[in-house]
Amino acid sequence: MAKLVVNPNRMELLKLKRRQVFAVRGHKLLKDKQESLMQQFMRILKELKGLYQEVEKELFNMYEAFYQVQVGSGPFVLEEALETPLARVLVDITLKNQMGWRTPFFQLKNFQKQNLYGPAQAPLALPDMLNILYKLFPKLVFLAQIEKQMEFLANEIEKTRRRVNALEYNLIPAIKETVHDIVMKLEERDRSERTTLMKIKDMLASF
Repeated sequence: MAKLVVNPNRMELLKLKRRQVFAVRGHKLLKDKQESLMQQFMRILKELKGLYQEVEKELFNMYEAFYQVQVGSGPFVLEEALETPLARVLVDITLKNQMGWRTPFFQLKNFQKQNLYGPAQAPLALPDMLNILYKLFPKLVFLAQIEKQMEFLANEIEKTRRRVNALEYNLIPAIKETVHDIVMKLEERDRSERTTLMKIKDMLASF
């Protein structure tokens, strides 16, 4: 274990002991933060799995409706009906501070349906399919938010883990080793000084 480069004196020893106290306290705080982030990650993961199941069912319904439209009108008519975007969407993305890490939030600010096909040209089943998609879209936005939050959270967990490990396996052991080394040197110096004083006393006593 590498030791810190300091002068082996009592002042440095006092500074190191204070630094050790702060390092241990910081390690505990970061460890608590890491556990809290992991709990939050697992909670969001559970929420994400449930949301995936909901979206998957609704996507299946939309695909079925899409198939019915395609069968009833043919692919070219459907392609022509869908050439122009059928909705105008505005999503507001903000970053908020949570437990010391910035997390994204998506808000559907504007969602305007565009009636861009005439009743004569549009497949009869197309409105049903689009209604399924329109109802699904807010969930897709929320799903994107949850996925992005998990990405940010995973990065924060990894960053916190590296800081915890740096304290636990590098800085704190190095401080302990350096403190021990200084204590040993100071004790050795004290013994040497006491021995020197005793010799001086013996020399003075012999006169």
